[in-house]
Amino acid sequence: MAEHCISFNPSVFKPNICRDCFQDEQHHQNTVISNEHRSSAVQTSTCHETTNNNDQYNQNKTATNFKQRSVQPSSQTTMLSQCQYGISCSIRDSNHFEQFLHSPIHERDHTSNTSPSPMNSNNKAAQHSTNEQNMIPSSDILSTKTLPQCKYGLSCYSTHPSHFELYSHPSDRKSQEKSSKFDDVSTPVISNDSPSSMTPTSSPANQCKLKLKRKREERKKSELHFIELIQNKIENLTVQLQLKEEEVTKLSQDLTKLVTYNQQLEMTLEEEIDHRERRELERKQILAIPRQTPMYWGLNAFEESYREIELSSQSPEFNIIKQLLNSTISKHDNQHGTVNNRDPTKFLINRIVRIHNNELWHLYCFKKDIIIRQNNDRLADCGSSIYLETCPVLTPLLDTRTNEYWLFHGCSQNNLYHLLHNGYDPRVSNLKGRFGGGFYLAENSSKSNRYIPCPGCGQNFIGSILGCRCINQEDLEFSMILYRAALGDVHVALKYDREKYSHGPNGQCIRRPPKKAHSKELYDSVMGESMKYGGDRLKHREFILYDAGQAYPEYVIYFRRSAKNPLQPSNIEDLKKKCQHFLVNTFRLSP
Repeated sequence: MAEHCISFNPSVFKPNICRDCFQDEQHHQNTVISNEHRSSAVQTSTCHETTNNNDQYNQNKTATNFKQRSVQPSSQTTMLSQCQYGISCSIRDSNHFEQFLHSPIHERDHTSNTSPSPMNSNNKAAQHSTNEQNMIPSSDILSTKTLPQCKYGLSCYSTHPSHFELYSHPSDRKSQEKSSKFDDVSTPVISNDSPSSMTPTSSPANQCKLKLKRKREERKKSELHFIELIQNKIENLTVQLQLKEEEVTKLSQDLTKLVTYNQQLEMTLEEEIDHRERRELERKQILAIPRQTPMYWGLNAFEESYREIELSSQSPEFNIIKQLLNSTISKHDNQHGTVNNRDPTKFLINRIVRIHNNELWHLYCFKKDIIIRQNNDRLADCGSSIYLETCPVLTPLLDTRTNEYWLFHGCSQNNLYHLLHNGYDPRVSNLKGRFGGGFYLAENSSKSNRYIPCPGCGQNFIGSILGCRCINQEDLEFSMILYRAALGDVHVALKYDREKYSHGPNGQCIRRPPKKAHSKELYDSVMGESMKYGGDRLKHREFILYDAGQAYPEYVIYFRRSAKNPLQPSNIEDLKKKCQHFLVNTFRLSP
């Protein structure tokens, strides 16, 4: 039977568990100690063993007197209750022994430890004698007369209360029980359930020891388990601390990176602000450049980045280009660009297309603005401008501030696309030209016609050996571009100098105009003068540009050659006046 205690003594490691009975506090409050437990506690009180012979004798004598005194009733001792701890009671307080009943061994131990005075010794002995009488159940008194005798007699070692209620035992049974070997583990014990069977079991003292040992082991296990939990908790806290240290280190590194990134970002922002300010200034300067298009281009000239607008054959614009193309035809000794080995006398126009290229027009306006600023907007007072007034160009003057003229350029069908979309590139120009590597233009449409190869045989142009041998040569279609060219301050080449215009003194090719006299600045363009105006080599004028964007391809003329009618001299001055009239009144240029 499990032992119980009323007083709750908390454990050191488990405050909610009693250290004596291993039960919680609520269990102590609800515990009611039965009479069977009390009687069993009295019966098992004899498990305390002693090694002294005198103690063994006194124990046997006390047990005999205890049984004899238990028969005599006492009104004073019947009021005391049995101690709840039984043989496990370790309390040595005298008040405790006055209030609760204990086994004779506990009373003897208490008497020897406390060493009472001679006056109180008789009272204590009387009280202990009274308590011993109450420890024996009242049923034992009647069992000697009414209950059957236990067949084991003095050899009976049963301690169960129900056995004593069924069988009576001799009076010397307890004395022999005290004098037996308490450490004999092999003493036969009769089981209450089967009285006839004999099984080896331990003595009551050893059972108590084993019980206490089990309690200590359980307590030790619980303490070890608690220690293990504490160790695991400490390990977890250590791991968490390490993780937090790693997080702090990582956060510190991230903070350093963030500071570095912030500094780099500030520097980048400063550079971006400076760059944007420069771009804004450039944009304002670019916006200051006049980019107005001619009025006859319309209001929405650049709805798309590139457009081709075919002119109506009945429009005045078409007629002006047609007359300008045919009025500048000249004789060329029936060489190159001929029709059946004869110089063309008329160009039959199939169609005229006006080109709207936003990028090329922007670049052309930018070059015009540079020419105006370099000449302080006084280009009309330059010597070249005065010379062109006295020796006028066959095509009309469009802008006096930049010496802008309409000029012709003949090309093959293969180069036409690149010239219209990307503009001309002096870097890929022919270095064998009379005036070096540049972009060549002409005031005579017939001169530009000589540089156009035949679309059928690829011959019959300047640079080829053979003439055209195609059938129906008058039905072949050719293309020629009419450029707006900002000539600027023009260098007039009257006498040809190869080292000055084509190849330098060391044989290098020339790719730029010559320097101005008594200055480090360069001319804007070169004009090879014809023999008509004092030139020494050229029959017809040539205009050479060296910078990209200095000319804009405004029209593409698709035509056929004809040599049926003889060439008739045309009144160029009347045509120029007519063109100026239309440009000013009908096709007014934007300011």
